Amino acid sequence: MSSTTEALPLYLTAQFFRRALEHGLQQQDLKILDVQLTDLTRGGENYCSNIYRAHLKYQTTERDLIETSLIVKCMPAEKQAILSRLHIYNKESIFYMHIKPKLEALMWRASPGQETWSLGARHYFSTMQPEQTIIFEDLCCEGYQLKCRQLGLDAAHARLVMHKLAEYHALTMVMANNEPQTIIDRYPFGLLHMDAIKSQPFKLLFGTQLLKLAALINDCEGFGSITGKLYRYHEHFTERVLKSIYPLRGAFNVLNHGDLWVNNIFFKYDEQYKVQQVKIIDFQLCFYGSLGFDVNYFLNTSLELEVLKNQRQQLIDAYSDALVCCLKQLPWSQPLPTYDDIMAEIRAREAYGFFVAFGFFPLMSMIGTDSEDNSLKNFHDEEFARQKVQLMFDGNTRTLETLKFTLKRLDDLQIFD
Repeated sequence: MSSTTEALPLYLTAQFFRRALEHGLQQQDLKILDVQLTDLTRGGENYCSNIYRAHLKYQTTERDLIETSLIVKCMPAEKQAILSRLHIYNKESIFYMHIKPKLEALMWRASPGQETWSLGARHYFSTMQPEQTIIFEDLCCEGYQLKCRQLGLDAAHARLVMHKLAEYHALTMVMANNEPQTIIDRYPFGLLHMDAIKSQPFKLLFGTQLLKLAALINDCEGFGSITGKLYRYHEHFTERVLKSIYPLRGAFNVLNHGDLWVNNIFFKYDEQYKVQQVKIIDFQLCFYGSLGFDVNYFLNTSLELEVLKNQRQQLIDAYSDALVCCLKQLPWSQPLPTYDDIMAEIRAREAYGFFVAFGFFPLMSMIGTDSEDNSLKNFHDEEFARQKVQLMFDGNTRTLETLKFTLKRLDDLQIFD
């Protein structure tokens, strides 16, 4: 085995990948000829796991020589300690092995004769020994690419995501209706678990971000009254965050992705570099609840500022049309949601969108060099957290300008009152 990095997991051997390939391809007696591992883990991007690319050369029983790449997602104990209550390995493994195939089969039956519908990367193998590990196909080998998290998505990319999200949501509505034990019972909460919100580290990091935002906009013309409202929000920080999230259920519920932002979305292009297809990854933070969660999360983390300003409603309209259209194709026996129903779900979670905007978005849009040492463990250190909050708002001009627009819009909706 050869590698391009040091300190790689020792258990990622040729024998391990033979087992993964045989399981994923449903073939036997494969012979691994070479394995090259590359560490893809990035500070500020991979908080829950370590990511590797494995470039493999192998031989089939027919003696065909094949080269391929797989993505290895390792969840070491030191990264899982803080998130142990979330059971992210179990959630993601169950999703890829038992939920994703059924969702894709549902869509195939609903749209016979059309191009095969695929939600995300193909799953090859999962194991808990010697540590929690999941193996996926490498979407880059299929021509898919990530966009820049510091810039956000333009209108064409965002519209494609909203359409895909709507189809995914519609499929999970049908599956939840038919298999509540798989969808509803197994995914009762996401990242923002009630115990986490009540913890001191949570308030330390996200409360500090809110205070920093309030201080920055206090110097901006026209934001005086909003600044006061943000300080009052901080006085009742835990209560306000909890109220924005719970209860999770709404009138129309789906299996929320829970972490739908630029780094979890891959795009494929045609010869003229026009975006054609989208796939979504990282289903480790799924939870069952109002469709308004995913929609607000994506809109508040992943758009170019001009798209957010000028096309936010058009994107929601595209989502609404796609959701209803997909449900009409599926074996959905309940009343269809109306446009007003969908808008009500999204508006009911605007306060959650605000938390995502000031809590997660500044972390996500940080300049790469400023976020290299970001980790859940490091953020438990008060001084580290304070220094990082400063960098969040200073490094990328898009961050503060986006938040200023969002604050004005939410204040008009009286979200802070």
